[in-house]
Parts: sequence; C-alpha cells; structure tokens
Amino acid sequence: MRVIIVGAGASARDLIRRLGDNWAVTVVDPDEDRLATISKIRDIETVLGDGTSALILGKAGIDGAAVVVAASGDDDVNLEVARLARAADVEQVVGLVRLPGRLDEYRELGIDIIAPALLAARAMEVAMEPRQVTSTTFADGRAEAIEFEITPDSPVEGKALKEIHSEQWVVAAILRDGNLVVPHGITRILTGDRVTVVGSATDFAQVVRTFAGGVSRFPLNFGSHVVVAMSDAHDRQSVVAEAAFFVRNTNAVGLTIVHRDPESIKSIVSAEEMTRLIATATNEELDVEIALRPVAGNLADGVMAVAAEESVGTIVAPMAARSMTRPYSAIPALLNKLAPAGVPVLLTRGGPAFNEIVAPARRTISGDTAGRAAIDIARRAGMKVVGVAVANPLFMGSDDLKQMRDATAWLRREASVQDVDVERHVVRGNLIKVLAEANTTDSLLVVAMPQGRLSRIRPGTAVWAASRGSGSVLFVPSGG
Repeated sequence: MRVIIVGAGASARDLIRRLGDNWAVTVVDPDEDRLATISKIRDIETVLGDGTSALILGKAGIDGAAVVVAASGDDDVNLEVARLARAADVEQVVGLVRLPGRLDEYRELGIDIIAPALLAARAMEVAMEPRQVTSTTFADGRAEAIEFEITPDSPVEGKALKEIHSEQWVVAAILRDGNLVVPHGITRILTGDRVTVVGSATDFAQVVRTFAGGVSRFPLNFGSHVVVAMSDAHDRQSVVAEAAFFVRNTNAVGLTIVHRDPESIKSIVSAEEMTRLIATATNEELDVEIALRPVAGNLADGVMAVAAEESVGTIVAPMAARSMTRPYSAIPALLNKLAPAGVPVLLTRGGPAFNEIVAPARRTISGDTAGRAAIDIARRAGMKVVGVAVANPLFMGSDDLKQMRDATAWLRREASVQDVDVERHVVRGNLIKVLAEANTTDSLLVVAMPQGRLSRIRPGTAVWAASRGSGSVLFVPSGG
C-alpha cells in the first residue's frame, strides 16, 4: 500500500521508522535538505515541492495512495492537503493538528486527527498528577477515558456508583486487587481501586474533581469522637485542653471524657474534687461537644472499653514524665496498652495548641498513611505540613537523596489536591535526631503506629523520635 506523507519533520521521520515493509512511502516537502535527511532512514520516494499543490500531489501518486498524512508544521498546509486528499477520494486521511484551537476545522473534513500538543499535555498531566494513571481521547476528541487511582481522601471513596451518577460520564471498569470488576449501581468504590471513567471531554474538569479531588476526613475513617481520660486538675488544664483543641482542628464531632465515678472514690475530698472537675469540663470553655463516661476502675481500661463500644477516632493520652528520661519503657508500654484499639493515639505533652504538622516523607505503606493523615489534619486546621525526609550520610555508602526528594515531592503533590502547603525538609543525617528537632512545642508530629508489640530495648524510630522531641505525637495505624 502507498502512503503519501506531506512534511519531512520529526513526526514524519518517526512515522516511517515505525511503518512495516508492506508500505510504499512517498514524502513531499519543499526543503531539499529535509528530504535528504529522511531518505537516509529507509528506502522511500521523495518529491520536492509544495504539498498544497494538486500538481505536486499528483506527481507523488495521490491517485493510487491508500493513505495521505498531512504532517507539516503548518495547519494551513495540513488542512489544504487534507481537502485535496478528500477531493481525490483517498481512502484514509490523517491530519496533524499543530494548534488545538483549529481542531474543529479538521473535524469538519471528517479525517483522522492527531493533536501532538494535546497528547503531550495529557502525558505531562498524568506524570504530574499522582492520582491519574492514564488518559486517552476517542470519538474525534469529543470523549475521554481517564483511569484514576482511588485514594483514602477521594470524594468518591466508599460511595456506590448510584450515589455519584452523572449524565456526562460513566464508570466503565474497576481494577481491584488485580481483578476486573464490571461495575453496577450498587458497586462501591474503594481505596486502591483503579477506576476508568468515560465521558465528555468538555466535562473533564468535573470528572477530575469528582474522582481525584481531596476531602479531609481524619479521623472519621476510624471513628467520630476523641476519647481522653481525666484524673485530676492537671489533666483538665493540659491533656483535656489539648484533646479539645484536636477535636476543633480535625473532623471529629465530639470529645468523650473518661473519669473516675465520684461515688466510687472513697476519699470525700477526692470525690468532691472530681465532681468539681466534671462540672468545669462541661462548660463552654472547651468549645466542643462533650460526653462524660464515669468508670469505677482503671481509667486506661475505661478508655479502651469506650473505644471498643463507641465510635472513637482517636485516643488522647499524656506522655508520662518519665518518658523524657526513660523513653524505652514509658512510651512502648503506653502504646502496647492503647494500640489494640486499632485507632490513632495522640500522645500529648499538654501544650495548649500546635500550629504546624510534621510528617516523615517515605514512600511506604506506613509512610503514606502518616502523610495522608498529616495532610487531612492540616487541611482542616488551616496549617502547613513540614515534610521531613532524611537521606543516609554519604559515608554509609548508599546515596538515597533522590529517593527522599521524590518522597517529599509526592507529599507535596498529594497535599496540593487539598490546597495544603508543604514545606520540604530534605537533609542528610540521623532520622531520629532530625524528626525530634522538627517536633517542637508548636508542632504535631504525625507518624505511623509501629507494628506488633513494642520492646523497651528496640522501640523503633517513631518512638525514639517521639521521646526526644518536645511536641505532641500522633501515631496512626497503617491502612486507616
């Protein structure tokens, strides 16, 4: 079969490299040097001249051509070549669109259209947007198919298709755990799904907002309330106050205070003190919805009982004073007690507030979990995230600096979906020391909950950093 290609530029050169031997190729171009260059690629015929001339196209053999490709660098030339090929009743005409604004002129000719600028923009968009896997157009560019990776903060996460119905687009397929799911109205979209959406290209922006947008949910993916124990006046002024601040600056809907039942306290003075504390905890000073849960026994057991029976999104506990000097025993013991609840644990040093969120940037399941939680909290609280990535010192023999930069870049892209600013902090050194220095009294360090039972001898990086910093630390279970 014969193909006539008008234009001997880069696109034409790459095309003839890819065409099979069954194609007889003729290239038309007014530049003799360009024709000489393209002739070196393979055995082709060349015609020197203006491709918009019917005479030149006739010389190139348009009457016997199966395909004419208008691939010059000028839309006026390409459109005229396409018109002449249509008039000559060529079986297939392909036009290379240089300016996307002239797409409609090509469409009016009823030819196959390639728009390199749009293809390049689509490829760059997929590279820049972490939640878009791939994208392609069809139906002469009027329709688009986009594949999204669903993240925990996606607006459609957990929703059934019938809840997100649109006349402009449909969910055509879902890839879940390597298996193809043909979706129906009751199919729910889950985190980790790769969802292919097909719809009108004019509705592209709305589709992206719907599937790739970001919604702050933390801690609602675990539960709706924050629970804290109050044993004395110091707890009321520090731990409970910070728990209330945490409620106000996340999506939690209320604060549950676990306290000793005054009737179970033998000392009259202690009973009266607890009664007074309960009264002060219910006033408007905390500015949150409060529920009181009296217990007769151990407060920590009471907190765990509430977490097991009610919708709890975070447990708040004081970081024991001895953790400052004995981090290997105090914090591991506390987490071993509270982690089985399966919800985030906020270990507080009793500061009144924090104004920035610190998160280690690492592309692991636990790193992503902590990063997403930090972004969610920062979005709701109107704060920035400090993404900390620590590369190994050069003397250790492994240079992972690029990997660390990529991790903070990912964190910043994810945060941008929710309009959260990320301050990248990439350094070489000791991860524990750097995180501890970043965790000041004005910050909240967000880390992943360590897996399994913690040892006092080897408590792990997160616990070491928590013990050495001066601010509060939020431990988030992976996968939440």
